[in-house]
Amino acid sequence: HASAVLEPSASAPQALMHACSITSTARVSVRAPHARALRRSSLMQVAAQSAAQDSTDFVPGNSNSRQVHVYEESEEYSRFDVLEEYHVNFPASYAYDPQSKVAAPGRYRVTLPKGYDTKRAEPYSCVVCVPGEAGFGPRDGKASLSASIAKTKWNDECQVILVEVAFNTPTWLNDSATSNHESYLMKVVLPHFRAAHNVGSMSLLGYGTGGYGALTTLLRYPLTFDRVVAADAPVLAGYKSIEREWGAEPLERGARWGSFDVAFPNDSDYAPYAAGHLVEDPWTLEQLNSHPRARVALLPGNKTRAELEEFAEHLADCGVAHDVLAGFEADDIGREGAWIAAAVKWLSQ
Repeated sequence: HASAVLEPSASAPQALMHACSITSTARVSVRAPHARALRRSSLMQVAAQSAAQDSTDFVPGNSNSRQVHVYEESEEYSRFDVLEEYHVNFPASYAYDPQSKVAAPGRYRVTLPKGYDTKRAEPYSCVVCVPGEAGFGPRDGKASLSASIAKTKWNDECQVILVEVAFNTPTWLNDSATSNHESYLMKVVLPHFRAAHNVGSMSLLGYGTGGYGALTTLLRYPLTFDRVVAADAPVLAGYKSIEREWGAEPLERGARWGSFDVAFPNDSDYAPYAAGHLVEDPWTLEQLNSHPRARVALLPGNKTRAELEEFAEHLADCGVAHDVLAGFEADDIGREGAWIAAAVKWLSQ
């Protein structure tokens, strides 16, 4: 196998100091006495000279740096830029991509099938692997999700490219006030990956929170991705209770999914990624049922058996064609296990 860990090229852009304080000073000086306005005008000139002379690269999440990065007017503004001062715990390995202007929260790894030909007339199918935990897994990724698939020889036999994304935290593949994983996948990883490889259709495979993210990514981008296997995916997200007519009833779940509160700090952050509501959208429903085969497969594990069964009923009520890959309800779904062979077999149908 040809396997490599790739990172989009990222050179940290220059930072301009004191931009916010300059703007604030300018507003106050209009109402200040003339002498005070002159002093503040002088301070503004000093601040501007300091910013122009400063050559320190901007480091996302550097809590010791009070610099504020400002883009040129001709550049597209990204809302993630304003989040950086809050990301004080970013690892040193974080980069900043000058093209997409989003903080880089991870890397990706590509596994090519045997005999891969960059000039083959028919592009290769691809499976985007999304693990539920942070990183590529133990033993330097030797037990990663894509490595487990490669051990089955499925990608060689079916001539499929595997690309696994590894984020800094357990991912839900969402954007919110605290996360830019969806944007990083769609705006950085996939364009970079597709530009370097002979890729055609793309499917998604994930488990745990990564399975939920894979599911909602297909539902949000049904024209970009072909099919999805969501294994042991917490479709009830981070909810701990359910509202009944007689009041709130505690939910009995196989895991607490504590990363939900980090990924979705506000209710409004979760609304665009609520799988139950996404499948009710008429346009999304039309796209999901536009193929002769089911595009969604659910694989219940020991953490989400009950809720995935209910979600399968919801899909049926909405008229969404889907399959349920049974037989793993008692299994602890992770980067390795028998469930992987069943998942990739379904993808190759």
